Amino acid sequence: MLFKLFKKDSGHFQERGDRLFAENRFAEARHEYEEALNRLKEGTTDAAEQKNYLQQQLRAAGNGLAQLNLVEAEHAMQLGDPQKAKEHVDLALGQADDETIRGNARQLLSRMVQKEPQTPSIPMKNHSCNGCGSTHDQLSQDAEAPIDFLSLNDRFELLIHPLPGDLPDRYRQLGEEFAYAYTAVHDGRVAEGLEIFHKLSAQGESDILNYEVALITFQEGRFKECESLLRRALSLNPQNALCLLTLVQLVIETGRVPEAVPILEGMIADGHLPDQASLMLADVLMALGQSDAALDRCLQALGYPSAARAAAERAIPILESMGRGGDAQALAKRYLKGCC
Repeated sequence: MLFKLFKKDSGHFQERGDRLFAENRFAEARHEYEEALNRLKEGTTDAAEQKNYLQQQLRAAGNGLAQLNLVEAEHAMQLGDPQKAKEHVDLALGQADDETIRGNARQLLSRMVQKEPQTPSIPMKNHSCNGCGSTHDQLSQDAEAPIDFLSLNDRFELLIHPLPGDLPDRYRQLGEEFAYAYTAVHDGRVAEGLEIFHKLSAQGESDILNYEVALITFQEGRFKECESLLRRALSLNPQNALCLLTLVQLVIETGRVPEAVPILEGMIADGHLPDQASLMLADVLMALGQSDAALDRCLQALGYPSAARAAAERAIPILESMGRGGDAQALAKRYLKGCC
């Protein structure tokens, strides 16, 4: 049938991945290699060899991304932003397979610890998924522009790579002008980026554009405008987990803590960043004085590998306050021992 002529097999995505890898577009290359692996037909003559190649290329692309993140970390340190530098180092450690790169990342962390602390910026709370978040640093109109050692595409890819789910692809689809504005905002050139966001919104509204403008209004303390933008974004796309998390932060920031509970419960039920939503819900319940319910949420969050350590750290003091020292010790032994 005709549709078979256009069906994209594993080799198609492998070729695209190789082309992107050759151009040092490592985040996009990883996406193509992962798609190639998903479409690989096991049992065919060359399947084992192709699978080995794709896995090798995934590791190499991860190492390439890690190297770029270390460059960004060095840049952030030069600009006096240790928090942003640490975020990039953490990303590099999560991406790198090569021990030399991981060693360089650890050395950079050590330098950051030894360095005289700077006055920290005040970003929105970072709800990343292994470094997936889309928060902006403290907004400053006169922030220094980035030095030109990475292309716009490379910087944009580094910034959107940690975003959860299909958001990296959706951000790419908004085009080069959006990429420029998004990068500008992250570099502190907020007015420039915001002007472009408004221009793009006038051409066609989207939940992403509303969300990005909402982040700026949040950090400028314009909470009513922020909430309006977030709710408009969610009306366009109720599945945008970052909008939901930011709405949770907003209601907490404006003293409406109980309103966060149903939002977080809905996120968990619908599978929208359930690991981070579970941790946040535990914190909210503790703030509301509901320690038993908070403990239940912590114990449920232990089922998410990405949240297990943080969940244990929250659960242990609650258990100790309840006189359940043995249970607290068991959690510490299982989830905290040997972690760095």
